[in-house]
Amino acid sequence: MSTIRDLLVICIAFIVLAQVGSAQRRVDAGVSYERLYAVVGIVGSGSLDDPKRPKYAPAPNAQSSQSRTGILGYQFVKGDDGMALVQYVAASQAAFKEILADPTIKTFLRGRDSQAAMEAEFLKHIKTFDFAHFGVRMQ
Repeated sequence: MSTIRDLLVICIAFIVLAQVGSAQRRVDAGVSYERLYAVVGIVGSGSLDDPKRPKYAPAPNAQSSQSRTGILGYQFVKGDDGMALVQYVAASQAAFKEILADPTIKTFLRGRDSQAAMEAEFLKHIKTFDFAHFGVRMQ
Protein backbone atom coordinates (compact mmCIF):
# COMPACT_ATOMS: atom_id res chain seq x y z
CA MET A 1 0.00 0.00 0.00
CA SER A 2 2.82 2.41 0.81
CA THR A 3 4.42 1.65 -2.58
CA ILE A 4 1.29 2.81 -4.41
CA ARG A 5 1.15 5.91 -2.20
CA ASP A 6 4.84 6.64 -2.88
CA LEU A 7 4.27 6.24 -6.62
CA LEU A 8 1.26 8.54 -6.47
CA VAL A 9 3.25 11.21 -4.59
CA ILE A 10 6.09 10.98 -7.11
CA CYS A 11 3.66 11.30 -10.04
CA ILE A 12 1.94 14.34 -8.51
CA ALA A 13 5.31 15.97 -7.76
CA PHE A 14 6.43 15.35 -11.35
CA ILE A 15 3.23 16.88 -12.76
CA VAL A 16 3.55 19.95 -10.53
CA LEU A 17 7.23 20.46 -11.46
CA ALA A 18 6.45 20.04 -15.16
CA GLN A 19 3.75 22.72 -14.97
CA VAL A 20 6.02 25.13 -13.09
CA GLY A 21 8.81 24.61 -15.62
CA SER A 22 6.54 25.20 -18.59
CA ALA A 23 5.01 28.33 -17.03
CA GLN A 24 8.25 30.31 -17.34
CA ARG A 25 7.96 32.95 -20.01
CA ARG A 26 10.59 34.00 -22.48
CA VAL A 27 11.75 37.59 -22.38
CA ASP A 28 10.38 39.60 -25.29
CA ALA A 29 13.27 40.27 -27.68
CA GLY A 30 11.96 43.81 -28.14
CA VAL A 31 12.88 44.74 -24.59
CA SER A 32 16.14 42.87 -24.18
CA TYR A 33 19.52 44.58 -24.40
CA GLU A 34 20.23 48.25 -23.79
CA ARG A 35 18.28 50.71 -25.94
CA LEU A 36 19.12 54.32 -26.81
CA TYR A 37 16.86 56.57 -28.86
CA ALA A 38 18.29 59.65 -30.55
CA VAL A 39 17.74 62.28 -33.20
CA VAL A 40 20.96 62.54 -35.23
CA GLY A 41 22.24 63.54 -38.63
CA ILE A 42 22.73 61.10 -41.48
CA VAL A 43 26.27 60.13 -42.57
CA GLY A 44 27.71 58.00 -45.37
CA SER A 45 28.26 58.45 -49.09
CA GLY A 46 25.53 56.05 -50.17
CA SER A 47 27.89 53.43 -51.63
CA LEU A 48 27.81 49.73 -50.69
CA ASP A 49 30.90 50.17 -48.52
CA ASP A 50 29.63 53.39 -46.94
CA PRO A 51 25.81 53.37 -46.95
CA LYS A 52 23.78 56.30 -45.69
CA ARG A 53 23.04 55.65 -42.03
CA PRO A 54 22.54 57.54 -38.77
CA LYS A 55 25.56 59.15 -37.17
CA TYR A 56 27.29 56.66 -34.79
CA ALA A 57 25.76 53.64 -36.55
CA PRO A 58 28.50 51.27 -37.68
CA ALA A 59 28.94 50.58 -41.37
CA PRO A 60 28.10 46.96 -42.27
CA ASN A 61 31.76 46.09 -42.94
CA ALA A 62 32.71 47.44 -39.49
CA GLN A 63 30.38 45.10 -37.59
CA SER A 64 31.53 41.69 -36.43
CA SER A 65 29.04 38.87 -36.11
CA GLN A 66 31.29 37.26 -33.48
CA SER A 67 31.72 40.25 -31.17
CA ARG A 68 28.92 41.32 -28.83
CA THR A 69 30.51 44.71 -28.10
CA GLY A 70 29.62 48.10 -29.50
CA ILE A 71 26.35 48.81 -31.25
CA LEU A 72 24.76 45.50 -32.19
CA GLY A 73 21.88 46.85 -34.24
CA TYR A 74 19.87 49.92 -35.06
CA GLN A 75 16.76 51.06 -36.84
CA PHE A 76 16.07 54.52 -38.15
CA VAL A 77 13.60 56.51 -40.14
CA LYS A 78 14.37 59.73 -41.91
CA GLY A 79 12.45 62.66 -40.47
CA ASP A 80 10.60 65.30 -42.45
CA ASP A 81 13.52 67.62 -41.69
CA GLY A 82 16.21 65.17 -42.92
CA MET A 83 17.29 64.07 -39.44
CA ALA A 84 17.44 60.38 -38.48
CA LEU A 85 15.22 59.13 -35.67
CA VAL A 86 17.14 56.14 -34.35
CA GLN A 87 16.97 53.27 -31.92
CA TYR A 88 20.46 51.91 -31.18
CA VAL A 89 20.82 48.50 -29.48
CA ALA A 90 23.83 47.26 -27.51
CA ALA A 91 24.61 44.57 -24.97
CA SER A 92 25.88 47.18 -22.52
CA GLN A 93 25.28 50.88 -22.02
CA ALA A 94 29.04 51.46 -22.37
CA ALA A 95 28.56 51.19 -26.15
CA PHE A 96 26.60 54.46 -26.04
CA LYS A 97 29.35 56.45 -24.29
CA GLU A 98 30.30 58.50 -27.36
CA ILE A 99 26.70 59.19 -28.32
CA LEU A 100 25.71 60.26 -24.80
CA ALA A 101 28.74 62.57 -24.63
CA ASP A 102 27.73 64.44 -27.79
CA PRO A 103 26.03 67.67 -26.63
CA THR A 104 24.65 68.40 -30.11
CA ILE A 105 22.12 65.56 -30.12
CA LYS A 106 19.04 64.70 -28.10
CA THR A 107 19.19 61.22 -26.55
CA PHE A 108 16.75 59.08 -24.60
CA LEU A 109 17.72 56.00 -22.61
CA ARG A 110 15.13 53.39 -21.79
CA GLY A 111 14.80 53.45 -18.01
CA ARG A 112 16.30 56.95 -17.64
CA ASP A 113 13.93 59.04 -19.75
CA SER A 114 10.18 58.88 -20.06
CA GLN A 115 8.49 57.39 -23.09
CA ALA A 116 6.37 60.56 -23.33
CA ALA A 117 9.45 62.82 -23.60
CA MET A 118 10.96 60.66 -26.35
CA GLU A 119 7.69 60.51 -28.26
CA ALA A 120 7.26 64.28 -28.03
CA GLU A 121 10.75 64.81 -29.48
CA PHE A 122 10.26 62.30 -32.29
CA LEU A 123 6.90 63.82 -33.22
CA LYS A 124 8.67 67.17 -33.75
CA HIS A 125 10.54 65.54 -36.64
CA ILE A 126 7.77 63.33 -38.11
CA LYS A 127 4.23 64.46 -37.38
CA THR A 128 2.74 61.01 -38.11
CA PHE A 129 5.43 58.88 -36.47
CA ASP A 130 4.10 55.44 -35.39
CA PHE A 131 5.88 54.09 -32.31
CA ALA A 132 4.09 50.73 -32.53
CA HIS A 133 6.16 49.80 -35.59
CA PHE A 134 9.53 51.19 -34.54
CA GLY A 135 12.30 49.23 -32.88
CA VAL A 136 14.93 46.57 -33.30
CA ARG A 137 14.34 42.98 -32.27
CA MET A 138 17.54 41.21 -31.29
CA GLN A 139 18.01 37.46 -30.88
